[in-house]
Amino acid sequence: MDKPDDMLSISVTARGNTVTYGRTQEQKQEELAIPLLIFGASGRTGRCLVEQALAEGHTVTAFVRDPRALPVRHPKLHIVEGDVLNPDAVDAAMLGQRAVVSALGFSGRRGTEALLKATEHIMAAMQKYRVYRLICLAPPPPKEGWIRRGLLGKLLSPFLEKNPIQAWERQLDFIRGSPLEWVLVRPTRLTNEPATQSYQVSVGWTEVPEGISRADVATFMLEQLRSRRYIRLSPVLGG
Repeated sequence: MDKPDDMLSISVTARGNTVTYGRTQEQKQEELAIPLLIFGASGRTGRCLVEQALAEGHTVTAFVRDPRALPVRHPKLHIVEGDVLNPDAVDAAMLGQRAVVSALGFSGRRGTEALLKATEHIMAAMQKYRVYRLICLAPPPPKEGWIRRGLLGKLLSPFLEKNPIQAWERQLDFIRGSPLEWVLVRPTRLTNEPATQSYQVSVGWTEVPEGISRADVATFMLEQLRSRRYIRLSPVLGG
């Protein structure tokens, strides 16, 4: 995990701080495989993460509330049933891991505190067992042009509920203040389209195209396990 950046070969065309990003070179899976803990594994993006991680040769621990929601079976897949709000369950799942990928999401007003509690438990267990790499899925930043394009979105924007965004920002600030090697992956509108393995990444305020497939997001998140390119950054993704 601590090998240099050139482990990942990429093709880049750039304008400002936006790059078009895609794989150009296959690497030996056995050289990259690690024990990996995935939270939110039964969600739509989480299932993409599990399937791709297994295909890459990782040993995957999928932390889920209901194992029936993850209909995937594989010799290298360990499904752990538990509640991320239970620190003991999170602690037990963290033992022996090398990295954590989170695709957690909570909705509703109670989701604010639940999200922060879940993050606290995950990060406490990571630091206890010296697991340093955290790849976390998050919404795009609340900037006009990324999350509310079009005339209707602009007209409705002042009346839309801002609490969910504020909850996420509190969680992300908590992660940013940690000593972990975190990457906050912020895709634009998620779709269920097939993977293209060609998309744009912005690490500043430069806009990227609206929309990206969950499969491409999963690919990008897993690539951050073996690259330091975006460590302690919040890349925005668009297709």
